[in-house]
Amino acid sequence: MDFATARTNMVKSQLVPNGINDDTILGSFNQVAREQFINDQFRDFSYSDYPIPVAEGKRRQLKPLQMAWMIQALKVTAGDRVLVIGAGTGYEAAVLEKMGAEVHALENDAALIENGKKATDGLNITWHSGKLDEGVADVAPFDAILFCGAVGQVPAKAVGQMAKTGRLMVITGEKDAPVMSAVRMEGVSGADHPESMFETVADFLPGLEPPERFVL
Repeated sequence: MDFATARTNMVKSQLVPNGINDDTILGSFNQVAREQFINDQFRDFSYSDYPIPVAEGKRRQLKPLQMAWMIQALKVTAGDRVLVIGAGTGYEAAVLEKMGAEVHALENDAALIENGKKATDGLNITWHSGKLDEGVADVAPFDAILFCGAVGQVPAKAVGQMAKTGRLMVITGEKDAPVMSAVRMEGVSGADHPESMFETVADFLPGLEPPERFVL
C-alpha cells in the first residue's frame, strides 16, 4: 500500500472539506505517518475515517477528523506545553509535536507506552506513566490539554493543571449514548463555562468511564 499517497488523500478528502483550515495542522498531518502507530493487522486502514484499535478491548485511536477538530479548537502554537491524556501509541502527540509544541504524553498502559516511545523516538515528547485522571502535576501548568477519548466527567485535577490562558478539549457523554459532545474549556474558570464544539462519539478512556446507573 502507498501510505504516503493515502496520507495526502486523507488530508485532502477528510480534513480540508470539513473545516480544518490551519496550515500548521494540515502540514503536521501530512508529516506524521499514522501507520507507524498502528498494529500490523490494521495498518491498511491507517487513513480511513475509522477509530482504529490500539489495545485489547475498547481502546481505539480517535478518527483523524475528530482529532483534527479538537486540535484546531485548542489553538496550539509553537512553544506551547501540551498534555496528551490517554496518549495510546502517541499519534496525537506526534502531530502536536510537529506543530512545534513541547508534548507530555500520559498513559496508563505499559505496553502502549513502550510502543509509543518507539514510534515517537527523536521527537520532543516526554512519556509519563500514571492514572489518567491525575494528569501530570509536576510539569504543569499546560497551555493545552487534549484527551484522546471520552470521559464521563472531566477530572478536576486536569482542569487545575491548565495555565491561566490554557485550553482543554475532551469528549464527554454517558455510556451507550448515541451522541457525545466535544467540549472546550479555557482558563482557570474553564470548568464553569464549558463550550460544546461539535457532536461525536468515542470510546471511554480507562478509569474515566461514567458511573453505572441503577434503575429501580
